[in-house]
Amino acid sequence: MKRFLSLILIAMAMTSCQEDVKFNNPGFQGLKDDVLWIANDTRAYLSGSGQLSIEAYTQFELITLNTNSANVGTYILGTTNSNNLATYSSTFNDVDLEYATVPVSGPVSNVQIVNIGSGYTSDCTIQSGGGYNCSSSHETTGGSGSGLRVAIVANTAGAVTSVVRVTARGNGYLPGDIVTVAQGNVNCQLRILSTLNSNGEIQITEYDNENMTVSGKFKFNATNTNSSPFANPILNFQYGEFYKIPIFPSL
Repeated sequence: MKRFLSLILIAMAMTSCQEDVKFNNPGFQGLKDDVLWIANDTRAYLSGSGQLSIEAYTQFELITLNTNSANVGTYILGTTNSNNLATYSSTFNDVDLEYATVPVSGPVSNVQIVNIGSGYTSDCTIQSGGGYNCSSSHETTGGSGSGLRVAIVANTAGAVTSVVRVTARGNGYLPGDIVTVAQGNVNCQLRILSTLNSNGEIQITEYDNENMTVSGKFKFNATNTNSSPFANPILNFQYGEFYKIPIFPSL
């Protein structure tokens, strides 16, 4: 009898797991300010020019993830490219909250080399076990802010091949700012991609063109865009995932 009851319990547990899997296919969830957020309904739209928009709903909330393509890859948020954008809105008890990963001033989050320059020496060496050991960093000049320092690697010709890390983020910078790395021949230039107040990424891991579904991951900081006194200045989403979201043609 005990063995029979055990078999029934195992069967019930397996059935429950199968129901959970079905519930999460499709699925959209993440940690919103460290609290689990799960969408009640999610759908994606593909425009005629190939831009993707994913919309995830609860009773009072909407999250949108926009990318300039449905192709597998990583799309950086908070830059001057408005096609890559995450937004959050909610309406509850006549209180409207709106957030977006729009370009805003602040400490630097990501940079990109636009001119490798010459005459530079490396701040970092490659460790035997992998990774970098950085003993110094370089100041930068220009842009809207001040205080940005970066640790770089340069080749034997003195050209900057990579920015290993931002060692001091400074403040007051805007996405799109061009800064110059000091020392060397003072001709290595970096573009500020995003700031800490508004940044993140959408990673598309699968685009199923046959069944028209999309899967991936996301994380972002979004800034308060309607200046609501009831809202925090920044909304944080992390460990976000979307799975097998159906894609419809844009209206």
